[in-house]
Amino acid sequence: MKKINCNIIRDMLPLYLDDVVCDDTKELVEEHLQSCSGCRKEAACIKKDVVLPASRAQRFAEAEVLKKIRNRISRKKVIVSICTALAVLAAVLGVYALLVFPKSIIPYEAGEIWVEEVEVGDSKYLYLSCDSQDKEGYVGHDPITVQTDEGEKTIVIAYYYSTPWSKYVRPLFGDDGSENLTVLGSADEIDAVYYGQFEPVDEFYQDPSSVLEKADKIWSAQKD
Repeated sequence: MKKINCNIIRDMLPLYLDDVVCDDTKELVEEHLQSCSGCRKEAACIKKDVVLPASRAQRFAEAEVLKKIRNRISRKKVIVSICTALAVLAAVLGVYALLVFPKSIIPYEAGEIWVEEVEVGDSKYLYLSCDSQDKEGYVGHDPITVQTDEGEKTIVIAYYYSTPWSKYVRPLFGDDGSENLTVLGSADEIDAVYYGQFEPVDEFYQDPSSVLEKADKIWSAQKD
């Protein structure tokens, strides 16, 4: 057989070392390497630079590592998303609480708060009215008989309150809180109406005199 030129063998060495040549070429290269020290050295140098493909087991292990890393990253993303959503919810609830829960009594002013007698059929009822656009709600109780400086009287005590929401936010939506009539009870059963704050509601029932001392009488069945 004619001896093959070393240059041809060295051109085939990378393919031979990658094991992508046919069996005949492989046999040819191996026969040449057995008899040619120069080509053997060249093959050894190429092997140092060639990164052999990973085995199936190694590729599987690497894939498992990458899968675990992706799962860990996914869990972290989920945790971050949940934490972000909770933080936003907490912030929204915090702002809502600051706007809704702080309550301030609307001071009594004869021009804004008054009692009206309204005839309904054969009966008269008392209504408490408030024209303040800051009002958010009303606190009051059913008529109750108590001992006052003028003797035993059936009275009602009530007040309107505002919140930061009703003062600063609601007007931006064009809502002026126009509902301003609150029924107090039958005019025939009530001797006086007082305007003043009491918290909690049980405070008035436990010690009505201490509450009345701080309240304004805004209506009476008899002229004072």
